[in-house]
Amino acid sequence: MATCCRTTCSCVLQAGSRVTITGNGSAGSPYVISADQTIVQVTDTDTVDMTISGNGSAGSPYVISSAVKLDSTPPGGGTNLIKSNAEGLYLECAQVRTCISEGPGIDYNPATGVISAQISGLPGNVTTIGGDGGIYTASSGQLSVVDTSTVDHTLTGTGTAANPYVLSSTVKLNPTPPGGGTNLIQTSATGLYLECAQVRTCLSEGPGIDYDPVTGVIKAQISTQPGNTTSIGPDGGILTPVSGQVTVQDTSTVDMTLTGTGTAASPYVVSSVVKLEPAPPGGGTNLIKTGANGLYLECAQVRTCISEGPGIDYDPATGVIKAQISTQAGNVTSIGPDGGIYTSSSGQLTVQDTSTVDHTLTGTGTAASPYVLSSVVKLDPTPPGGGTNLIKAGANGLYLECAQVRTCISEGPGIDYDPATGVIKAQLSADGGNSLTFGTDGGLWAPVGGGGGGTIVQILDTSSVDMAITGTGAAGDPYVIKSDVRLDPTPPGGGTNLIKLNSDGLYLECAQVRTCISEGPGIDYDPATGVIKAQISTDAGNTTVIGTDGGLYTPASGGGGSTVVTAGDTPTVDNTVTGAGTAASPYVVSSVVKLDPAPPGGGTNLIKAGANGLYLECAQVRTCISEGPGIDYDPATGVIKAQISTDAGNQTKIGTDGGLFSPAAAALVTGCGLDGVGTAADPLVVVPEAGQEAWSATWTCDAPTHSTLKCDPTTGKLWTPPEHYSAEDHIYVDHFTGGFLTPIGPSGGWRLVDAGANQQFNLPANFVGNDCRTYGYVVGNTGNFDIEYTTGSVFDVGLVVVQDGNVSVRPLWGELSSAPNGRRIRRNGNVYVTNWNIPAGTPSSIAIYPAVNVTSGQITRINQWTSDAFIIYTTNTP
Repeated sequence: MATCCRTTCSCVLQAGSRVTITGNGSAGSPYVISADQTIVQVTDTDTVDMTISGNGSAGSPYVISSAVKLDSTPPGGGTNLIKSNAEGLYLECAQVRTCISEGPGIDYNPATGVISAQISGLPGNVTTIGGDGGIYTASSGQLSVVDTSTVDHTLTGTGTAANPYVLSSTVKLNPTPPGGGTNLIQTSATGLYLECAQVRTCLSEGPGIDYDPVTGVIKAQISTQPGNTTSIGPDGGILTPVSGQVTVQDTSTVDMTLTGTGTAASPYVVSSVVKLEPAPPGGGTNLIKTGANGLYLECAQVRTCISEGPGIDYDPATGVIKAQISTQAGNVTSIGPDGGIYTSSSGQLTVQDTSTVDHTLTGTGTAASPYVLSSVVKLDPTPPGGGTNLIKAGANGLYLECAQVRTCISEGPGIDYDPATGVIKAQLSADGGNSLTFGTDGGLWAPVGGGGGGTIVQILDTSSVDMAITGTGAAGDPYVIKSDVRLDPTPPGGGTNLIKLNSDGLYLECAQVRTCISEGPGIDYDPATGVIKAQISTDAGNTTVIGTDGGLYTPASGGGGSTVVTAGDTPTVDNTVTGAGTAASPYVVSSVVKLDPAPPGGGTNLIKAGANGLYLECAQVRTCISEGPGIDYDPATGVIKAQISTDAGNQTKIGTDGGLFSPAAAALVTGCGLDGVGTAADPLVVVPEAGQEAWSATWTCDAPTHSTLKCDPTTGKLWTPPEHYSAEDHIYVDHFTGGFLTPIGPSGGWRLVDAGANQQFNLPANFVGNDCRTYGYVVGNTGNFDIEYTTGSVFDVGLVVVQDGNVSVRPLWGELSSAPNGRRIRRNGNVYVTNWNIPAGTPSSIAIYPAVNVTSGQITRINQWTSDAFIIYTTNTP
């Protein structure tokens, strides 16, 4: 400092930047040097609130503090999960756990963040948590089979994937039916069958029926008696036209009664009651009686009507009438050795009764009294079988009507018989599930169907779960299915999988999450505690410290020097300083929290910046979670539910208490051809009931592979399709032995070379026993020919095919432009003819003829023409 000792000082003082000098340097007005105060201001941003205190002097330095803003009302309407305390911002698991809630099948503890499957407490639920922590549903018991009177079952395997259950069934066929006849059901290499020919032998015709046992056709037999008006109507039914109104007329012997109107709802009903005269005109007693079953007249009554006269010895108790032989001397009449009356006098006429005819002889054999012989057929009133004699005697002779015959027939199981009309119909069971009906052709018809198989329990691993299965499915060794969640030891990002597993399940703790964070410049991070602190530099001259309020504190420089303010960015905050530090342009420090637009994990930054500060809502957190197998997750609400499979047969559902529920009784689902639930009380059984012969008794091939037994999915019944047939044949023909020497000029179209030179295949209606399936065939023909023709010839050579009356032409070869010179040539060609879906019972035929079509010139000679043909016949697969 300069010292001036005179009134006028030679010292010169000059003010520098931001320095003020007052006074003249005299004792009365000394120099006063003062520096301008540095002015510092702060500016808030959307994410940081700035606060400044002090005046920048050594005694009161500027103190600038920054507080991160936290939005108390995030725009999504939820609660901001980010919190702050004396140590800084934080977000704990407790806050994140509130973003998730439980749905059906899930038990979620928001206090611990534990998500577990909710097991239903309803009675009968067999789903539990297994020893390995997975969901466990016990098997419903060992699979067993039960033979029936009609089916033998064989069960092999243990029900595992390596050795699955294999159930085979053999229909039993009784070789000695209880009725003593022959079992009509037969077996072949492809299964059971019963053909019409066997059934037709069981039927025979009776009165009014015309039955053909060869074709099985049953027709009503229409009487040819004059005056009969009954016929077969246009709809195939029996028609008896009604002439006018139906009336009844009583006779002296029958009272008739008519009810009804003749409609379907009220048909005519005619009833008849035979009249019995209570006071016969002869004054005697009417012998005919009425019983509960009809009229009757017994021998005891008739015998009282007869008494003996001359020449008759009659016993009214037994009804025996004998000839009384006179004991008068000279009588030559006696009882002959055959029991008849015998008179040895020659020329005298005698009669002899038989076991079926009684003869009566009157007259003396003279012209005035000629012999009159009358005969009465005997009708046994007490047939040896103990029944009633059906043959009756009327005014015009013996008769036997349908009404009497019908009483001899009664219905048995499966038959509906009307003794009033004599109509016999098949009786269809009304039991539930019966699929047998009458077809449109009047025959019995049952629908057909497909097949079944054994029960196999398998497991399938996924990318997130390893499955394991033990046990055989038996009651003592049930199936045990184990599921282990897979944890990727080498995640695709190259880091360490944070998810851990212990005996209680999966977990993720703060300790694992803390390893995801590391410290950068200005940050002191403790991964053991998760504490993040500002790192104060130890470089010389650093004046920044932790203030008494816990914030960063840097005192102003004070004194006569200028205050310098610079901005230092961190990985999390961008700081900006504006202004010159003067009163007119103070320093302005602003801070903006950095939000990484591309986080290192490759996802989207969940933290958002709003008008009121940073925020993180449940809506953002929910997008971090997605559903896996067995989970139904709604990212809009954060609800996690157990996903119940819609696969057929799944028994697991959500119980009334919200837990997973699997009823034990429905654990086993049966397929077509099986019944039962698979328990000891109700084992699996095969539905059909017919036959008893074991497969191995007739065939040595494998039953499951070769059996044609199928299952009808609509009824669950097993059935066997009709036999499948195929056949082949071959014909080789030399059509013109020695050649065809007659020249053939222009033919005006195709013409047969010789109508007798052909190959013929004829297929009968039931070829190789095919009565059920449609069929088809393919015919192949190779024609070889040696022909000579003239110069300028134009012609075609081919085959004319006549197929079930339809004619077609198949060319083999030809000279289609004018031949440059005549020549002899040998050629061959192939043709094929097919016909498919020919109805069963329909015959088919095909004939093939050599043919030519000469347009110009001549075929002068056919030296040879041979055909080598084959046919392959096959029935169509149903």
